[in-house]
Amino acid sequence: MAFLDNSGDIILDAVLTDLGRKRMAEGNFRITQFALGDDEIDYRVYNKNHPSGSAYYDLEILQTPVLEAFASSNSNINFGLASYNGNLNLLYLPTIKIWNKTSVGNAGANVQRSSGSVYYLAADAGTGTALLSAFTSNTDIGDAASQYYQAATGDDTVVLLETGIHSPSSPGNPPKALNADNRDFYIAAKGLEDITFDVSVDERFISQVKHTARASSKWIVNDSDDPDANLATPLMPVTPGGGAGGTIGINRYKTANCGAFPTSIASTPEHPERATSYSAINGPSGMMIGLKFTPAGEMDSQTKYALHGRTGQDLFGDGNTYDYIDTKVYVVGKTTGVTAHVPVRVVRKVTS
Repeated sequence: MAFLDNSGDIILDAVLTDLGRKRMAEGNFRITQFALGDDEIDYRVYNKNHPSGSAYYDLEILQTPVLEAFASSNSNINFGLASYNGNLNLLYLPTIKIWNKTSVGNAGANVQRSSGSVYYLAADAGTGTALLSAFTSNTDIGDAASQYYQAATGDDTVVLLETGIHSPSSPGNPPKALNADNRDFYIAAKGLEDITFDVSVDERFISQVKHTARASSKWIVNDSDDPDANLATPLMPVTPGGGAGGTIGINRYKTANCGAFPTSIASTPEHPERATSYSAINGPSGMMIGLKFTPAGEMDSQTKYALHGRTGQDLFGDGNTYDYIDTKVYVVGKTTGVTAHVPVRVVRKVTS
């Protein structure tokens, strides 16, 4: 790695990756997309008190050495720049959060809770039975043991993610309104709805992603006698790497293009608590997406765990031992670029 001196003329330094050189050799190389980044820049050196005036406020930024181009396809921009379709009048930009609250109901899939900062995925039916026993119910907050893992088959539990304009303090700025007005004004009208997401998984450990169906999914609250929020949705399967998914440039990762749906919860005069009780966003909420993962082949045997993870571990003190592999799922909004990293632990109960 090296830096380029750009204190004089503007420099464009470009190299071809291995794939680019292959395409050029085949005679079908063409540039269809590009990304911009500013990973090297420290914006704290912007000096609005420069004695020479406003023309010099950003002088140090403009003269900051930039990294030379990388030839490796796995060396990508960490913090890319976004244009938001040329809209220069945005006061707020959305973020994305993993939903980690209690939600138990019969309208559809339950929302998976993390355990020890990871989301468990059972490799087979026997492991699912063991996890159900290990994750005993928490009577203090009403959690169900089945909320803490995804079974190898079935669509009972999903990892739920929510986008919106979040504020760290309360009330939000802008706040979540008693209706959907703030969502419509700050998100929908500004073109900040992520209709689809790129969900990238390591194909060695996860073979398929199921996602919420946009046209028929909703996030509902029952009546006052049963106020829990439920995710009412069918799940649609997609194979990573197929269709328009593509790749994120990380070795062995494949990408699935998955749909999201607009949030439908807003507070009402009768239930002002709904905005905070059933949303991970402190402010206007935008979109939601639920994800279910399918273990890849051979995840029900010890082979991959011995190579990529750990074997024979006492994870829960339940008298069983487990093999597991920790992997990361990348979820990126196709419109705004909001990004979440979901830590997934694929686990297998050791059998004698």
